[in-house]
Amino acid sequence: MSLWILLAAFLQLRPVTWSVSTPKAVAAGTTVPITLVATIDDGWHLYSTTQPSGGPVPTRITVAASPFFASSGSLAFPKPTVAPDPNFGINVETYERTVTFTVPVKIAAGARPGVDTLALEARFQACNAQLCLPPRTQTVSVPLTVRTGAGR
Repeated sequence: MSLWILLAAFLQLRPVTWSVSTPKAVAAGTTVPITLVATIDDGWHLYSTTQPSGGPVPTRITVAASPFFASSGSLAFPKPTVAPDPNFGINVETYERTVTFTVPVKIAAGARPGVDTLALEARFQACNAQLCLPPRTQTVSVPLTVRTGAGR
């Protein structure tokens, strides 16, 4: 097998998929929790948002620049598994199978009513026991129905 074929196969690996759940409708001028779930293939893991420097790339979840949506507060996430990693020579903080992140998103008071698209950006690095993929950023588009007026 040629090096180019191996490289192409390597670059096609996608061991992490992202999905999202949202409220049915959001009110302009409020902050709402958006749930972002990483589903991780067997044998793979990704790193926590609190992964210390000096090793793998920590996961980062951000709200893409928008006139109507902004990050508002701290990202919520479960406690990772912490274990020594001989490849990095440090303790690493990992998630396997699935991990749920809750992103607080501020809906601008001037957001227009109707369906709009929120973009969440997940920057992460996935590894298995043999290799680590290069860090990548995946944008997850989230359709939100915005209604006027402050929420209850």
